[in-house]
Amino acid sequence: MASSSFGGEELFKAVLDTVSDAITVIDKDLKVLFQNEAVQKLYGAKIGGTCYEAYRGRREPCENCIILDVIKDGIPKSALRDIRLPDGNILWMEVFAGPYRDREGRIIGAVEVVRNVTEQMRLTETCMTLRREIERQAQFHNIITQSKRMKAILRLVERVASTTSSVLITGESGTGKELIARAIVFNSDRKEKPYLTINCGAIPENLLESELFGHVRGAFTGAIRDHLGVLEAADGGTLFLDEIGEIPLEAQVKLLRFLQEGECRRVGDTKVRKLDVRIIAATNRDLEEAVRDGSFREDLFYRLNVIPVFLPPLRERREDIPPLAAHLLQRLCDAHSRNVTGLSPEALKAFMNYRWPGNVREMENAIEYALHLTDDGNPIRAEQLPPKLSTNEESSWSPRDFVSVEEYAKQSIGTLQADHSEEQIAEILGISRKNLWEKRKRWNLQRPGKTK
Repeated sequence: MASSSFGGEELFKAVLDTVSDAITVIDKDLKVLFQNEAVQKLYGAKIGGTCYEAYRGRREPCENCIILDVIKDGIPKSALRDIRLPDGNILWMEVFAGPYRDREGRIIGAVEVVRNVTEQMRLTETCMTLRREIERQAQFHNIITQSKRMKAILRLVERVASTTSSVLITGESGTGKELIARAIVFNSDRKEKPYLTINCGAIPENLLESELFGHVRGAFTGAIRDHLGVLEAADGGTLFLDEIGEIPLEAQVKLLRFLQEGECRRVGDTKVRKLDVRIIAATNRDLEEAVRDGSFREDLFYRLNVIPVFLPPLRERREDIPPLAAHLLQRLCDAHSRNVTGLSPEALKAFMNYRWPGNVREMENAIEYALHLTDDGNPIRAEQLPPKLSTNEESSWSPRDFVSVEEYAKQSIGTLQADHSEEQIAEILGISRKNLWEKRKRWNLQRPGKTK
């Protein structure tokens, strides 16, 4: 209740100054009649000036101005606007506007309420960016390669992606087995269905069967409730079994039954469940050797190995080293907000001479190590690489056989721009649109049909 010492006008102003939303009253000529404290903190006192000049730095009303529409028809409206502050920062604002009437009900202006939704927009954009990144990484054309062997593998994978046949991906650690698995899934008819992964080598042997098939309450000590296995959770979709060579023999028997019949039972349960799950498995072990020594069932091997995909190690496709290094360096620069310009000829030579026992994963670690030792605006030098690379003996490669990191990126932009948008080119190369623009400017690359 307002006391006689605190009139209605003072109470009204106190309330408006307390809320965090920015509130402005504007007359029919778009002049500011009132600002609460939230507005003044952003822009300072602007009473008497026009709203478009005070808040937007313009000399005429904004396009699609909802204030003008409200003054015209008296119907409340809302909109989302980006607003530049005096310090140059951009904020996203949710704008609500309603009519301001006199005692006779005539419209004499509008009341504008502005809510800062910048953080919500950033979170939304982050979620969208993460989703685009997941999908981008899973597309075949984003797997960086110049190798004929790898391109043949990608053609095979693209043909079998839409089938339901089991796939067995083999290759050394770090060759990209999980990347190929995701590419299969996201280019299949099951891309909108569940996609689960399980590392068979990271789960204790006594728990793996329960993780795969689930268990019922009381099945074993500690089973205090029913547990859904990953096979059931992936029903209708795809299950990626990484390090399949580490699965114990007892679990192999149950997995074989599932592959044969599409049926499984939870541990301790008598109920048989029919499931529809595509299996993609991967291993860095020689499963044929494991079959011979009795640690892996032969019948399970043939059930998994319907479509075999072998990924060659990086040392057997050295033509992929320059483009992979360029891609990984750019991705790490974006992740760490750095601007390292590439690899020096000596550093690239060290990369070509090294045998990469850890393959692409080891290369990424080496580039990240060197990135932190290199100043912005400079290329990575050989002495900034991990010591084991700089002391490696030379091999027989010739630099004439390969394009430089910079030339590869330049050629890629020129090739892609005929059929791809700027956003698509940036996503394919794994760089930001700002970085793409900088490369265009540095190399004077114009899009077809555009002039300087």
